[in-house]
Amino acid sequence: MKAREFLAQKKVAFEERDIIKQPPSEAELAALAKKLGGVRLLIGPKRVAELASLPDAQVLPHLARNPGHLRRPLFDLGATVLAGFTEETRARLGG
Repeated sequence: MKAREFLAQKKVAFEERDIIKQPPSEAELAALAKKLGGVRLLIGPKRVAELASLPDAQVLPHLARNPGHLRRPLFDLGATVLAGFTEETRARLGG
């Protein structure tokens, strides 16, 4: 089940953003990383090895230029951010 379907089924209101068409700024990514617990947690699983040698200070600029390398979906819950549509994410979203 995709995240969108899951949220609709659980009647969870959400705002969707196409990060390819509307890429997040470095400032937005920095705020998300702070809530998530680190910049590397924003990297998509398929890109972790590729970006492993990139210094932390260069991760946010890279992700801002390459939004397809972000882990998706991202759920900004205000005080916290959840990344990826994992079992833990589903549980925290009420499922």
